[in-house]
Amino acid sequence: MAGLSTSLKLIWLVSGILQFVILVLVVVHRNYRALPTFAWYIGLNLAQALVMLVVYSHFGFSSVPSFRTYWAGEVVIMLLQTLASTEALHRALQDYPGIWELTWRVILLAILAVTVHAWRAANRNDEWGLLTAHRGYYITFAVAFVLCLLLIRRYSVSIDPVYKMLIGGFCFYSCGSIFADTLVKLQYLQRFPRYVEVWNYSELWVFLVALVIWIIALRRPVRVRPRTPSVASETNYEVVGTQVNAHLRAMNDSLRKFFDKQGAEP
Repeated sequence: MAGLSTSLKLIWLVSGILQFVILVLVVVHRNYRALPTFAWYIGLNLAQALVMLVVYSHFGFSSVPSFRTYWAGEVVIMLLQTLASTEALHRALQDYPGIWELTWRVILLAILAVTVHAWRAANRNDEWGLLTAHRGYYITFAVAFVLCLLLIRRYSVSIDPVYKMLIGGFCFYSCGSIFADTLVKLQYLQRFPRYVEVWNYSELWVFLVALVIWIIALRRPVRVRPRTPSVASETNYEVVGTQVNAHLRAMNDSLRKFFDKQGAEP
């Protein structure tokens, strides 16, 4: 693959092996029953890597066909990642339907905004516009994952540790991708000659860490919970829901006082 360093090829190979390990764990432990979209996400991610291997070998790493093929495949992978990460959030919050209803609406609104921006950037053939949309996508999910993890910790929400680690992996991947996208633009503006290679290193290392987290999480089978919540789950939701509503009311009152004060000033 012309244009790729040996170390970058090695990291890419390791990521492919780790993805294959995840697929084996998913099949062996039958985790595809609880996380079908996640299984498809890993499988197609691995397939994209194989496709790009052929494209890079034929056209070269920095060619226009390679660029277009990568971003076309990346759109599909990002859509699957959206579904897979949302699936993990849903599984984690399935005993708290009110909180989940708020979470998925916020995510959907942000995704629509980022999608419109990416479409406009693609029509303008704006490379930095695509990168900005790419970063905006991960900002959306980084915020959602961080808020979810804080909610779980703050209110001692009882969820399966597997889902908690899956969400943690997606959260790390989103935050790392934000860092990589920001770094590559800063390096380009400072005329750093190897900014593309640094971006690839950053993205791959972040993905490797996320893969390791997911492997640790999937070493054991995921419990498939019944669709009908138990009495204990309903009790937990009532307690957490009451606490969240109380904090939201307090925040609302503070904001109203702040804006009333601002409006009263000459």
